[in-house]
Amino acid sequence: MSTSDELLALGEGAVAVPAENVPGSVEDPAEKKVQRLRKEKCDLIDSLASGDFSTQRARVAYILNMFPAARNSDVTLALKYWEEFQPAFFNPHGIKPEHLFELEHVPLLVRARAKIQNEFELFQADVKVRRRRRGLEGEMRDAVLEDAAPRQTLQVFADETGKTEAHVIVGAVWVLNGRAVFDVSQAINTWKTGSTFAKREMHFARFGKGDIAAIADYLDVINANREFLSFKLIAVRRDNLKRSIEDTVQRLHEFMLLKGLEHEVHSGRVGLPRYVTVTLDEEQSLDQIAIEGMKQRIHDGLQNRHGNELILESIIAVSSKNSALVQLADVVAGSVNRRLNFAGTRNHKDEIADLVIERLSIELDSDERDADLDATVMFRI
Repeated sequence: MSTSDELLALGEGAVAVPAENVPGSVEDPAEKKVQRLRKEKCDLIDSLASGDFSTQRARVAYILNMFPAARNSDVTLALKYWEEFQPAFFNPHGIKPEHLFELEHVPLLVRARAKIQNEFELFQADVKVRRRRRGLEGEMRDAVLEDAAPRQTLQVFADETGKTEAHVIVGAVWVLNGRAVFDVSQAINTWKTGSTFAKREMHFARFGKGDIAAIADYLDVINANREFLSFKLIAVRRDNLKRSIEDTVQRLHEFMLLKGLEHEVHSGRVGLPRYVTVTLDEEQSLDQIAIEGMKQRIHDGLQNRHGNELILESIIAVSSKNSALVQLADVVAGSVNRRLNFAGTRNHKDEIADLVIERLSIELDSDERDADLDATVMFRI
């Protein structure tokens, strides 16, 4: 809270007290620790929402999120961590001695798990396990013998565009399981390190004429890893609206998600139960109050249609800088915006938009295509 906010909270005639004299201020070591833990927790949540697994802590949190059994057993945690993130060195039928030096050490994984569970209070173990964490030999043995089933997730990365144009558009990348979030993000980031985008974000508005060849390579990477990807867009003409642009964008996100989930379930592309998370670009127009309202309405809509079989877990706004999939949503939305809204002389931006739409098989001329593993859907209101 700023000094002006503190004065407003105290009322007229209040006198601001220097921070160093306020008990529990950020100068207080105990309060500084609380602030640090809060920031670390928020950073971790943002990493998971972004699909950013560049740190060990984020990778451990991913395993705890995807495999609930790993919350109770450090053996399960280690096995699943190695299987998911170090498959070149992990063999479930036997690990070569020399590979033991390459695999992440169990004590480091346990330390990260303990911090996430004990200090951040995320992905908690069962109460019974927490009470007797050191007496789990039998459960550990079972964890080695049984394969821990992952939670079934669906993660949506969405972006908006055209807020001052004829059509307002929301475009989204749908990732149909948790593993694919890691695989696609890693594939994109690996490609970027050797490309002209090594130090640049993928943003349609910033593409130049000299980027066309690199964008073609980028789309090749997406297509090579798109087995569990789906692209969905929703658009509305502004001249049909009698509401604010902020409210319009909010409702477009809601309709895109509800209509998109119906499409995925009815087409058989995803089974139930399924846990859904939504990641937005924090630079866009939705504030936290709007996001909370969206969450409630989407939750109610899903509850009415599917009960507890389709659960919206979170809607989080993150910086696009560390999210390859938020950037991909921007590229898709920007390309469709260029096609629907631009009426000037064609230039390199139109060539790029055509390339994206063609390579990703985005169909704009009908409301819905027959669903398959590479489905794209365009909803119009």
